[in-house]
Amino acid sequence: MYSLSNLGFGPDFQSQLDSLSDPSLAPARVAQEHGSRYLIFTPSGESEAVLAGRLDFASEERPAVGDWVAIQPGDPARIVHLFQRRSWLVRQAAGRRTHAQILAANVDKVFVVTAVGHDFNPRRVERYLVAVQGGGAEPIVVVNKADLCPEIDSLRAELEAVAPGVPVLGVSALHASGLEGLRVHLHAGCTVAVVGSSGVGKSTLINRLLGEEALATGELRAGIEKGRHTTTHRQLLPVPLEDGAQAVLVDTPGLRELQLWAPASTLGGVFADIEALATECRFRDCTHAHEPGCAVREAVSRGELDADRLSSLHKLAREQAHHAARQEGWARQEQHRKEKQFGRLGKEIERLHPKRQR
Repeated sequence: MYSLSNLGFGPDFQSQLDSLSDPSLAPARVAQEHGSRYLIFTPSGESEAVLAGRLDFASEERPAVGDWVAIQPGDPARIVHLFQRRSWLVRQAAGRRTHAQILAANVDKVFVVTAVGHDFNPRRVERYLVAVQGGGAEPIVVVNKADLCPEIDSLRAELEAVAPGVPVLGVSALHASGLEGLRVHLHAGCTVAVVGSSGVGKSTLINRLLGEEALATGELRAGIEKGRHTTTHRQLLPVPLEDGAQAVLVDTPGLRELQLWAPASTLGGVFADIEALATECRFRDCTHAHEPGCAVREAVSRGELDADRLSSLHKLAREQAHHAARQEGWARQEQHRKEKQFGRLGKEIERLHPKRQR
C-alpha cells in the first residue's frame, strides 16, 4: 500500500487530474517500463498497466519511470493520460537519430555518484551537473568507496571547486559510513535519482538507504576498485522513513556516455565561477578563446582558474551547439515528412472522391 503524498503526488498533479473531468480515472506513478507494459504504483499497491492507443502511437508522449499518469483501472490498467512533468533527467539518446531519452521524470534531487580511483573524473561530474540542473533538479555529488582512499578530503575539495554551491559528500556504501549526509536529503514525498557510471557502487548505496538487500550487487573486481555492473533497468524504490513516511529513489543503470540534452543557459549555473570572471572581459560576447582583454584567460594564466575547467566549458558549449543544430534539422525533416504525408493523403481522397464536373 502506498500513500499518494509519499509517492510525490502534490497539488500540481491533482489540478491536472481534476482538469480531465473524468471521475473514473485514478492517478498512478510509473515504477518500471518494459517495452509496452509498465509497473505502476497506486494507493492499492503495485499493478501492471498498458498504454491506451493514442499514447502507444505517439512515441514522444510515452511515459518514463517517475511519470505520473491517469489510468482506467482494470487488469491490466490502461494509461490514458500523461501528466505534465515537473522536472526530468534527460540525455540525447544513443544512436544517429536526434531525440531525447528521459532517464527519470519528476525528480527533486539527484545523487551524482562517483568513486575514488578509476572513476574519479571532475570533467564527468561537470557533465552530470549540467544535465541535472538543466532538468530542474537539485544535484548532490557523492564520492563513494571513501574507505579505499585516505585522501578523501582532498578529492572532495577538488570536486567542490567544479561544483560551486553543490554538496559534495564522501561515503563508503560497503561499510555504511557517511550515509547520514545522504539521508538528510530524503523526506516524505521526495524523489531522488541515483546516477553514475557502472561499478561506482550505486546498488550497494541504495541497499544501505533502503535498509535491505533489495538490489543485486557485484563484488569489486580483483586488482581494481571498480565493482561489477548489476542494474539493468530504471525503477522506483520507496524508502521507509520515520513515522511511516516514505521517500522515493530512482535506480538507474550505469551510463557509458551522457550526451547533453539541456539548454545552453544551464552552463552558466555549473560554471558560475567563469561567468563571474566573464563580467570583467573587454567584450560582452567574449568566447574566452582568442579575444584580447579576456579576464577568464587572464585568470588561467595567473593560476586562479584551472585551464582544464575552461576547456571543459568550451567542449560542452560546442556539444550543446552541435545537438541544437541537429535538433533543428531533425524538426525540419519531420515537418517536411508530415507535409508530404498530408499532401499524399489529400491526393488519395481526391482520387477516391473526385469533384463532380459542373
